[in-house]
Amino acid sequence: MRARQMNNYISIIRDRDTGRVFPDPHDGRPRVDYKTSIFDRANSLAGIVGIAKLCYVQGATEIWPDVPGVPPFKRSGPVPPEVDPEVVVDDESKFDQGINDAEFAAWIKLLEKTGHNSARAKWSCAHQMGTCRMSAKPRDGVVDPKGKVWGTEDLYVADASVFPTATGVNPMITNMGIADYISRSISRELKSSGLRASL
Repeated sequence: MRARQMNNYISIIRDRDTGRVFPDPHDGRPRVDYKTSIFDRANSLAGIVGIAKLCYVQGATEIWPDVPGVPPFKRSGPVPPEVDPEVVVDDESKFDQGINDAEFAAWIKLLEKTGHNSARAKWSCAHQMGTCRMSAKPRDGVVDPKGKVWGTEDLYVADASVFPTATGVNPMITNMGIADYISRSISRELKSSGLRASL
């Protein structure tokens, strides 16, 4: 019955530290070697703590951080009246605890002390970018400013992998712009060589 009052939030970071993609020495398939660094884990935890504080001041009755070793926080007092108009109180000042509520402050300290370094911590990624980075010189990337793979004929890349680095935000509009720019460039090249492009 309470599911309709539930919400999910995620702490998104732009990772500072990188991994690598390399060919498997046995069969040549791409392999990924990446481990979230201590610096990036700390940034993610700061986001989780910030989200927890926002949820608390908005009247959340339970907060589940999904950090191994940290139990959910369950509010013991009533929800502030500005969040739940059904609550009637004589003295509204007793609700003015904010994040200074002793129980919540202790839970936040436990969350920060535990950290996000457990081997059981959950990590996911989205909007991967920069694996075929665009560059002005072949030594600095995979594709040239028109999306053409350096040293290869008739091979282009036109997606988020040509970003020089990860943006840290949803790349949809930038990705569409790059794809449009590269596709128009390919069309012009085909037309100048006497071939027709159906774009």
